[in-house]
Amino acid sequence: MTDAELTRAILPIKLLLFDCDGVLADGAILHGSDGFEMKRFSARDGMGIDLWHRAGYLSGCISGRSAEALTKRGAELKFAELHQQVANKRAVLADILARRGLDKSEVAYIGDDVNDLTMVGHVGLFMTPSDAHEEARKRADLVLSLPGGYGAIREAIDLLLKTRRELEPLVQAYLG
Repeated sequence: MTDAELTRAILPIKLLLFDCDGVLADGAILHGSDGFEMKRFSARDGMGIDLWHRAGYLSGCISGRSAEALTKRGAELKFAELHQQVANKRAVLADILARRGLDKSEVAYIGDDVNDLTMVGHVGLFMTPSDAHEEARKRADLVLSLPGGYGAIREAIDLLLKTRRELEPLVQAYLG
């Protein structure tokens, strides 16, 4: 994708969706002896999602697994959409588009593995973290430079907001 094509793909985006394990979280799944599950999330991704919301846009997660940690993180970050234990991500996307009156060009998705490939061609921009599965990276519109769970979402949000010239005013608001 050329820079001009990337800019054209970015400008209509209103909703950023992503997978959990390997994108929002680093992909490690820690199980305690009591069945308690823990995930590692990046605070930088969280700040990026907050900035995305402050700019007036929506975010959400579509995960093939279900985890209490994701439910809590989604509530903290005020996801507009949170779907867990999803076998067919494209069907969930179709439902979101219909309910929200969005065109596929208004949605970006960040996925890291072959189950996320169902989104290719059904969103305006398909991105992967740098450590995504090779098949996902080959088919991505954009491969981010950071790995999942370590700032890939923030990198994508910074790119989206910079392209729209919306990041600097958000940063200036913190400077007073």
